[in-house]
Amino acid sequence: MYERDGLRARQPRAPLPPLVVVVVNWNGVQYLRDCLASLRDSRYRGLRVILVDNGSTDDSVAWTRQHHPGVEIIEAGANLRWAGGNNLAMAQLRDEDGEPLVLLLNNDTVVPEGSLQTLALALAADPQAWLATPRICYADDPARVWYDGGVVGSRSGWCRHAGIRKLAGRLDPQPRYVDYGTGCALLVKHAALRQLGLLDETFHFYGEDSDYSLRSRAAGGLILHVPRALVLHKVSASLGQESPYRAWLRSRSHVHLLRKHWPRRSWPLLALAQAGYFGGHMAWNLWHGRPATALAIWQGAIDELARRKG
Repeated sequence: MYERDGLRARQPRAPLPPLVVVVVNWNGVQYLRDCLASLRDSRYRGLRVILVDNGSTDDSVAWTRQHHPGVEIIEAGANLRWAGGNNLAMAQLRDEDGEPLVLLLNNDTVVPEGSLQTLALALAADPQAWLATPRICYADDPARVWYDGGVVGSRSGWCRHAGIRKLAGRLDPQPRYVDYGTGCALLVKHAALRQLGLLDETFHFYGEDSDYSLRSRAAGGLILHVPRALVLHKVSASLGQESPYRAWLRSRSHVHLLRKHWPRRSWPLLALAQAGYFGGHMAWNLWHGRPATALAIWQGAIDELARRKG
């Protein structure tokens, strides 16, 4: 139905499928104000929103109950991180009747009106796709793209966002299949949820979405990217904002992903490609005067290879 280089079919017209949006939150009331307001104003008939609160110490739960009483709240009681928080809701939804689509949505996002409808209809109309993503742009620079599909090098193991920091108006607006979907806004079919199960919580932070996408593809389910559906993400459009701790987490999760999905026979070539991957990231940070971040990239990879806890 869809081709990897684009789709030329008409936008599907069908009744809106039931949709549940899951938002994981930890001390993010400043983000919830805009996120939940955009979902309330989405005009998606029958929309159900679940907030999973990971033991916030701010007034996230009280504020949500006061200002958005229709939002269901699951209180985790502790910081289960992104995967663990989502899994609480996903486990509940997996066993419910009605087979809704499930959108995993970051709390630091804003969803423009019409985007939920466009994304849900596209996924529901495609029997080959199990997951779907919208185009994601920077909230402080909506004309510029943060995510326009995920690319994974099958031999190199390099993972990257397509279209990052490019002007949205210059990119192809047609739906296409991609290698992985970002967990910032990841739509999952109910049948896929039952088939794939929950997110892998052994990824401490980062990589859980790529892992879920690769599991989907291995099971025969494609990932559909729908650029005409838009989400705005509150991240900085400038380069080099990563802290040493975030760099360590990202590096460690990346190696964990490689160990899980790439067979040992591919490791010699993979090791060469990854040397360039990590070396380039380290050199970039050293060039910009961030030796601690450069060291953290290397340390994260070593710690994961050694299976060190921390």
